[in-house]
Amino acid sequence: MARSDTESSLGDSQSQLANMLENNIAEWSDLNSEASTTEDEALEDHSPGQLCDVKTLYEGPMKCACCVNWVEEPPADLRPDEEEDESRRHALLVRLRRNHGEGKSMVLHSIVVQSSFLKSFLGQVFKHYSGITPALKKLVFKAPFHGFFYEWARLERMAAEVEEPTSRNHVRLMLKLLKNELKETISLSSDLNTNGVITYDLLWTIFKPGIDVYTFEDGYDRIYRLQRTQYVSGPSGQLFQLTLGEVETDGSTFGYQTKFANIAYFPGTRKVQDLEIFPASSHPRLGELKDALRKRGEMFRKIHLQDYFYCSYKGLIIDGKHKRNVEGRIVVDPSLHANFSDDGIDVTPFHFASLQPSMDVSDHQHRPDGSYPPPVVAGRGRGIPMGPLRPGLPQPHFYPPPPPNPPPPPPPGTAVIRRNHGAKHVGRENLTDDLLHLCTAYVRGYSFKTKKWVTFHVDKIREIEWHDQAFDSLVLDGGHKKLIKAFVESHVENKDRFDDVIEGKGQGICILLDGPPGVGKTLTAEAVSEKLRRPLYAMGAGELGDTPNSVEDNLQMILEAAAKWDAVLLLDECDVLLAERSADNLGRNSIVAIFLRLLEYYRGMLFMTTNRVEAIDPAFQSRIHLTIRYPMLNELARRQIWQRFVQTSHQESTLEPRNFLELQSVVVNGREIKNLVKTAQLLASHEKVPLSIEHIRTALSVSRAGYVQSS
Repeated sequence: MARSDTESSLGDSQSQLANMLENNIAEWSDLNSEASTTEDEALEDHSPGQLCDVKTLYEGPMKCACCVNWVEEPPADLRPDEEEDESRRHALLVRLRRNHGEGKSMVLHSIVVQSSFLKSFLGQVFKHYSGITPALKKLVFKAPFHGFFYEWARLERMAAEVEEPTSRNHVRLMLKLLKNELKETISLSSDLNTNGVITYDLLWTIFKPGIDVYTFEDGYDRIYRLQRTQYVSGPSGQLFQLTLGEVETDGSTFGYQTKFANIAYFPGTRKVQDLEIFPASSHPRLGELKDALRKRGEMFRKIHLQDYFYCSYKGLIIDGKHKRNVEGRIVVDPSLHANFSDDGIDVTPFHFASLQPSMDVSDHQHRPDGSYPPPVVAGRGRGIPMGPLRPGLPQPHFYPPPPPNPPPPPPPGTAVIRRNHGAKHVGRENLTDDLLHLCTAYVRGYSFKTKKWVTFHVDKIREIEWHDQAFDSLVLDGGHKKLIKAFVESHVENKDRFDDVIEGKGQGICILLDGPPGVGKTLTAEAVSEKLRRPLYAMGAGELGDTPNSVEDNLQMILEAAAKWDAVLLLDECDVLLAERSADNLGRNSIVAIFLRLLEYYRGMLFMTTNRVEAIDPAFQSRIHLTIRYPMLNELARRQIWQRFVQTSHQESTLEPRNFLELQSVVVNGREIKNLVKTAQLLASHEKVPLSIEHIRTALSVSRAGYVQSS
């Protein structure tokens, strides 16, 4: 179509479209007159995108089930005139399409940038956005032009700095066009911002991708980095969905973990600070909040700069969908947590372009799979597309990200499993100070109290208060203590020097503690772990299972974790699992064989206790490096134990030395003494008086000890 025909057609239909286009065509025509005639004459070479002019195209008759047919004629007679080569000379193409909602009959669909000056200019404006390649023949920016709204101040500032005449006119032409389209949104947004409120359809104006957003989650302040937003709809109604990033680690690297948050539809206006999640800049105490979150982030970084972190914990733990209060010692180890639990995570490295704000400037609209773009609904949001809700969108405020391809999100409380075998500790350079306030509030590891891989809250982690005197306070023959101390300390210093004929075999030590109940066998292993300042992993038959397969899987996990943590491994009542094999019990034989095979390659320190040493399989006895036999407690040992438990009870006591001489004659073991003192303490506390010999006598008289009170 010739240019004169186009202008004539526009003139004939101007009166019909005056209300419909709100004088847009007249304003765009005015733009042409601003361009220099001299500059236009200088561009008679018909080079693509060099004519400082606006070319308007309209939606024509449908030619494809999913594509829009762009024509030069207004829709009065709907003649199917398509774009021609002549339109390639224009710096900008403006595309209008039918409005399927209320309001104007035609709305702006997209702006096609063909000017090489404008493409280069916009490449600088949106240099922090991914998806824009200025070298393309054309850049297609689609309504509602969120990126231009977010960068409007930067756009105007950079436009004022353009000096080359042709480039300046092209930029001015684009600015006037965009200002005409965005002026209502800019005005409404400014008015709402002045009053500290927002409407649902303009939520997108305050959530610029890349900003920090605040929310109060699970009783804790949180700040996330906003990645993108979208309006979605579903069975529960309309939602404004935010894609967020928090700093996490999979045990090998720091990065962003993706989460989603929703703001449900609300009528009228709402205070920004009353939203479930809002820009962090609107928080009244942002500086104080960030300082607190940075301290949490410093703790998070400190924990994960080590292969594992052994510490004390008091607070809620998250075990799948269950929560419970726990007090005890834990190990934070996200790598092993991913290996041995069904709850792993994926993290995206900080430098990945997928984390940057993005813009789609392509013109590919054909969708062979039959998924069509939603119709444009005009309103104060300037064309908010109401697309389908993600399948299975849950109602809770936050939920983990969906796995890539396909994108449906998983149920709340779950995440994608990422096995991370052999991960090394992460490097400090990966997590800089400016990201500390974005660190997650949770860490993953193992609870020795629950014997489970669970999630902990960073704020509830404390340093361990070590009981350095525990080993010295053992009521054990001095020679025995000296031998145990020398044995374990020598192993710690020289464990890598000794090896078997087969590499990696026989580098651990196994110590068997044999004796009657209550003489201090278990306490010995506990005291050794305190002296070495290492975790104590106490495993029992119930934890390992009752079938060969479960025993092998669980024992493999325990040995791997204990070896990595340099833990003191304790197998109480080992004769239950390691009883002598027999011809009529194949299951028992298999379990013993599994222990023999796996412990042969264990590199750590293993303590085993038993009061039936004769029941242990002979093949296992040959693998024991040191056996300590504990005798029955004599009177001196019993007196020392009575004194120690009373002194460490942290309760006022009236007991005198002669009382302990009386108590030493009662034939009880150490565990029974501990229970008797505890019972006496409860009696004294109930009476609100100091602990006395009478309270202990009362406890003894009702116990199995058969105590007869002396006259």
